[in-house]
Amino acid sequence: MNRYFLPKSGWEFFDVSRAYGLGIIVHTLSGEAIVSDMGGFYLIESKRELNFDRIDQIHRFLGDDQVWDRTLVTIGRKQRENTKKKVTEFLNDLKFIKDILDHSKELKPPAIIGSGSETLYQSMELAATKGVRDMILLKKQYSEGSSIKVSTEDFILSALGHVNATVWKSSSKELIFTIPTPIKTKILHLQEIRKRVNDAIKGMHKAGWFSTIAQIAVNLVLEELKVKEGGKFAPKFGSLIYGVMTKTGNQWKPLTGGIFPLDFLHQIAESSVAKEVLNKWADIFEQTAFRKGYEDLPVALAEFIANPSLFNYERYIKFHLRNELDKNRIKFGGYESSVLKEVVNIVRI
Repeated sequence: MNRYFLPKSGWEFFDVSRAYGLGIIVHTLSGEAIVSDMGGFYLIESKRELNFDRIDQIHRFLGDDQVWDRTLVTIGRKQRENTKKKVTEFLNDLKFIKDILDHSKELKPPAIIGSGSETLYQSMELAATKGVRDMILLKKQYSEGSSIKVSTEDFILSALGHVNATVWKSSSKELIFTIPTPIKTKILHLQEIRKRVNDAIKGMHKAGWFSTIAQIAVNLVLEELKVKEGGKFAPKFGSLIYGVMTKTGNQWKPLTGGIFPLDFLHQIAESSVAKEVLNKWADIFEQTAFRKGYEDLPVALAEFIANPSLFNYERYIKFHLRNELDKNRIKFGGYESSVLKEVVNIVRI
């Protein structure tokens, strides 16, 4: 058993992207890798031996220009091209790869944020936004802040994790990037699920960024159901970390970030009505995504999924019923009484 440890720094997006990046390297060299959240650190495991002759296969995980444009959206095209080239060169460097793996064989102190030679961009970690102000001493000077620096090793791992695990959705004014946190997740499953979620959701929902994140979460859990093993559903992911940026002029600025919980959706997935409920919710988000006048329903549904209280459930059901009674609106179909009761049993009273 090969085991590698990645201590957390406290910057959620940065930490999980590095964990997936290391997992992808181990997966490429051994043919399998599992990433697990152990609380204070991520554990990457493989039962198979590493074959360093396969290092040239890492290029399959480097993605195309479009995914790099999203990952590095806050910098210019020439700089993006140079950054991708640098990442590619390091990931083809046998010594660099071996050093990363050797450094991860034992649990060490977490990465130090703010030291190193590589800039961590806000599109890779919202907390790294340059606009976070430096302290202004004696009110005599003003500073826009300095770029956050990290080590080359951490930057390469984070970039590799981003281009393989992040789901991006955008409008002309807003940009969302989300990444699921692993429970005990195979890199193979991560890739399959991420691709299908990306394909299923065509863009930012008209009801806003929060409804878009809820839509991603519902589709994520539906894809988890498809890859269940041993006939029993077992969640692959713990939560969905997200960042939202807004465009001011030609510049992207941070809007908000947080963690969208998957616990309630996982409870639904374990119930007897899982597919009926989750597919209906996915359909509601999909059918209203680009239609005007349907914003209330997906917003109420998103709020209920994120905070499954009885109050939010009643509010969502009222919007759903009103939609079904209006002859001029698209229909999603009603709920059987058994389905309504099953969901009530799960929500917080």
